[in-house]
Amino acid sequence: MDGKGFEGIYQAYKLIWEGHELLNEQLCEAETEPFILNYSWIQSKIEDEDEKLIVLALSPESGFEAPLWVPMGGFNECPLPEYQSVIMKHWQENYETRALAVSDDTWVLQAGRKPSTQEDALKLAKEHFMFCQYVLESYPTLGHYADYLLKHDVWYFWWD
Repeated sequence: MDGKGFEGIYQAYKLIWEGHELLNEQLCEAETEPFILNYSWIQSKIEDEDEKLIVLALSPESGFEAPLWVPMGGFNECPLPEYQSVIMKHWQENYETRALAVSDDTWVLQAGRKPSTQEDALKLAKEHFMFCQYVLESYPTLGHYADYLLKHDVWYFWWD
């Protein structure tokens, strides 16, 4: 991957992905409701004896360090905490994200700034997909997910 830019890395990643129809980049109207971090979601995490949930209140400057403080990851397709921190710093710098909650298999982030163009939303959707392929579970295509990102500020990442 040496010397490859983002698009080159994404194209290489696409080659190993089995669900090519999901990677349709045509921007389409997303009909999915936004993820809402609410009491019932938190309660469902707390009621599961095997899961732990931490609701975070971090300063905007240090939010990207959350994966280092609350280490989760390094299993299945979930990145190691160090990699999570790097990508979260990137999103913090570009979209003013902050971590809202983390469990043993989930991150919930809120963006202070949404992508401003369709092109930006599609690039961000690709970043999210490479970070957590499961973001596409609720969307028929990458284009639908990009539309979601244009309209909503809560990002939900879950790993199996």
